[in-house]
Amino acid sequence: MITTIFYILAITTTLSIYLKTKKISTLSNHQGIKLTNQAFLFFALAYIIQFLTSSTSLPISKLSILQALTQPVQIYLFTIAALYLSTSIFWKNSQHDKTPLHMIALLVTILSNFTNVLTLTLITIYAYTTIKSYINYQTKKTNFSEFYLIAIVLLLTSNTLNLLNFSLLTSQAMTTTAFTIFLYGTLKTIKN
Repeated sequence: MITTIFYILAITTTLSIYLKTKKISTLSNHQGIKLTNQAFLFFALAYIIQFLTSSTSLPISKLSILQALTQPVQIYLFTIAALYLSTSIFWKNSQHDKTPLHMIALLVTILSNFTNVLTLTLITIYAYTTIKSYINYQTKKTNFSEFYLIAIVLLLTSNTLNLLNFSLLTSQAMTTTAFTIFLYGTLKTIKN
């Protein structure tokens, strides 16, 4: 029940951020906004797949097959979302090739067949992003850079708790809070 509520909240907040940034992303040449927009679309798709898989009432054998088929897609989506979110603070107004990001996400997806590399990859991405967003916040003390930093720290902490097999509820609460902060920061920035 709690996991279902988490999925609904995660889907709602990530889709809201995607929809709120879509118009700005279309009108703007700012690559950071476009990457943020796409990152939250990938997050939303990943959570939708997780929600549908977890709420499906299939026999265990068919459910296992469904999960085996959808897990690589989820791993890819979570990895590419984190990579896009991370690079959104670096890429401003110039076009860059996103192929390396997709190659990394594909590599993580392949390696996940052999190890639990997803959580370590997400921790690495969010740790690096935390450092860069802190530096970004120190140079430009805007509301959005502050919200971004807080949300990334929460995502880093949430994934670290997952790695340590800490409380799933705590991790889910932190992730939901991070997405809510992103949504709040996005709405506040759009209004200004």
